[in-house]
Formats: sequence, C-alpha cells, structure tokens
Amino acid sequence: MFACQVFWMPKAGNSPGEYEDAFWPRHPIFESPGPVRLAVGDGATETSFSGLWARLLVSSCGRGRLEGEGVADELRRIRRVWRKAVGQKPLPWYAEEKLRSGAFSSLTGLTLFPPEERTARGGRWQATAIGDSCLVQARGNDFVCSFPYSHSDEFDSRPRLVSSLESDNPDDFAANTISGDWQAGDIFYLMTDALACWCLREAEAGQRVFERLNEPQTQSEFETFIAELRSQLDSEGRPLLKNDDVTLLRCAADDLRHIAP
Repeated sequence: MFACQVFWMPKAGNSPGEYEDAFWPRHPIFESPGPVRLAVGDGATETSFSGLWARLLVSSCGRGRLEGEGVADELRRIRRVWRKAVGQKPLPWYAEEKLRSGAFSSLTGLTLFPPEERTARGGRWQATAIGDSCLVQARGNDFVCSFPYSHSDEFDSRPRLVSSLESDNPDDFAANTISGDWQAGDIFYLMTDALACWCLREAEAGQRVFERLNEPQTQSEFETFIAELRSQLDSEGRPLLKNDDVTLLRCAADDLRHIAP
C-alpha cells in the first residue's frame, strides 16, 4: 500500500495565508493500493497571485490532467481560471502592471503504480518536473534517485518555471520526465526548493538525511524541525535552511501483495 503525509510551513514572519507553495493530495493517504498521484509546486514570490497559480497546477497534476495529449488544453483551461480569479480583485495601478507579467510556479509530479502481478514486491513510478521542486527516492539511508536536481549546486535564483501566460510557454509543457521502479519499503519525498537544497547538501556532507526527514510525525513537529534548521548556521555563518515557504510530501511504499485483487 501507499501511505502519504504532507507538511508545510510559510516563511518565518509570514502568516499561513501568505504561503505560496502548493501540494496534492490535500489530505493524508493512510492506505491506498494505487495508482497514487502526488505533486508539489512553489509559486514565485516576486510574481502576482503565484500561490493561486501553484494550486491550480498541482490540482491538475494530481488529477492526472497534465498527461498525454490533453496537456495543452488543460493548461489553457487553468490559465483561464487564473485570469478570471485575479481579474475579480480590485488592485492599485502598480499591482495591475505587475499582474500583466503573469504568475510563475515550479511543478513536480509523481505517479506511483501498483505491482503488475500479485506476487510482486514492487512496481513502477513516473515523474515530471519543471523548476526546482524535487523528488527524492530513498531505500533505507541510500539515495535511489533525485530529480530534476541531483546536487545542491544546481539550485539558483532563476529556475525554469511554468507561466500563467500562454505566450510565455510556446512549447506549453516541455517538461523533464523520468521513470523508475520502487520496492516495498522505499520512501519518496517531494520537496520545494529550500528543503530540497538542504536535503542534497546534507547528503553530500555524509549526513543521514532521511532519518531527519522521517522524524516529524505531526505538523507541529515539522514546524519545530523547520524552525531549528532556520536558526542553525553552517560553517560559513549561513542558515542551514533558507527562509522560504517549505513543503514536504512524504510517501512510503509497502508490500501491496496482501491487498492486491
């Protein structure tokens, strides 16, 4: 079965209403035979209504609507939804000017498929990513896969993002896609950029990072964990974790044979 939990936290000093990441599913999954679709997105803070755009993207991705031949039509649909929603809000002139530039968000989506045979102890997965939100697959304390980034040096201030303006995406959804296999006991982590960068940097330093990522079991414990990382400094005097919106979606794959039809 698949069991998934999601944890999130806004920037320090911001209210929950100012959180501009997004995630799917919106509620925990305690037991599902699959397929299971997961997604995280990170709305770019410097653009207008980016949190709404991130939520639209992860919702479409989580419902399987950003796959196959229907991707272009679905993007046009949610772009219309975004334009209609933001057009209903009265804004000062300078905000109107900013709005014309559109909103931007990263998107990483993962689909976990159940075993193809009753006796199998694993199955397939497929992931798509645009921008710097990351997927990491772990087996015990070992990395199996990190996508789309595999090293902390790859994070920068100008990742490729999905735009709410159709003219800014001439190729519509020319995203990176990857596939792989999972085994019973594997854990998948979907993280927005701040936490993903910390995860890869800690792993590069030889730290047992997955033990740390598995520690929080409640939202309150996750908030304590993030606050501690933000307050701790590295050897160069920088916070271990950048002050940014943070999202962690954690999904464990167990032995599905006992619930297979």
